[in-house]
Amino acid sequence: MRLRRQLAVLAVSVAFVAAAGCSAEVEGRGDPALGTPGPAPSASSLVPSASALPGSSAAPALSLGPEPTGKAGGNATQVCADVTKASEKGTAAYVQQLTAVLEAQGRNDKSAEEAAEKRLGTVMATWATDLRKASSAATDQQLKTTLTQMAGQIAKMTSNVATIDDAALGAIQDRLETLCPPS
Repeated sequence: MRLRRQLAVLAVSVAFVAAAGCSAEVEGRGDPALGTPGPAPSASSLVPSASALPGSSAAPALSLGPEPTGKAGGNATQVCADVTKASEKGTAAYVQQLTAVLEAQGRNDKSAEEAAEKRLGTVMATWATDLRKASSAATDQQLKTTLTQMAGQIAKMTSNVATIDDAALGAIQDRLETLCPPS
């Protein structure tokens, strides 16, 4: 399903952003004369663990309740389409703002970093709000609960990708794949 791919795209995008930030390093030090930044965080510290990928077995820290056994009913088709759209937009905006944060850090530009962090906070709040709206609109109780849980996880994310609870997001994504009919 598209939602699972979005999580994988998020992880890969963060890896590329991290690799780009690290490519300017020369033996662990930047060269101010060349305009290259100093040490950047390692790619491994920025990429969510493999448990965010399909087939992961890590248990989420969040109690998700009973596993859904079938597709959601009611208005699930429309709600799931809205969630897919919100997640596509949110993922793209997260990666864009994360890139801006890392670039500002690489330039040691605190003002730009703070501005990018603020924009990133707005992006995450908007994405979480969109998911909560979809949850409120859902007539299927399991879908409603799952979307509320996803919104809570998205709201916790910051420019520190360690704030991504990839195990919980992966488990929530699995539930959405069960609940949401194909679009």
